[in-house]
Amino acid sequence: MKKSELIPKDSHKIYLKLNRMFPYPGGISFSWLTELFHPNIHSIDVPYTSKQGTGFICLNILKKWSRLSDLVTIVKALKILVENPNPDDPLDYPHCLEAAKYFSKHNIKKLKKKYSFIIDLQDLDNEEDDEIVIIDE
Repeated sequence: MKKSELIPKDSHKIYLKLNRMFPYPGGISFSWLTELFHPNIHSIDVPYTSKQGTGFICLNILKKWSRLSDLVTIVKALKILVENPNPDDPLDYPHCLEAAKYFSKHNIKKLKKKYSFIIDLQDLDNEEDDEIVIIDE
């Protein structure tokens, strides 16, 4: 079974590490694991290539972490970033630069409208809870 077959179609996996300094700056780190065509996220599994990515996420709230920051805010910010790529500030990787060119030419609002779908509320009841994996190092 391929790794991509284990991940539900519309889900993302993120590696989150909290160390002893949490919730202070330097106490948290993130890596994006799931394949994603995005100018601001260089996932570990880069689509359409066998090359390993870095997992880097270009998000200001991660750079400006403070003890007042919380995980709920981060998750919401990541969701907004995924849904609203910023082609004007891509990461400096070929895949991200290609995504930036694409999203510069194709308006994200028009793409969302073109590919939108109606969610069946009954399907939402059948979804499993988010998977959280705790690794004790």
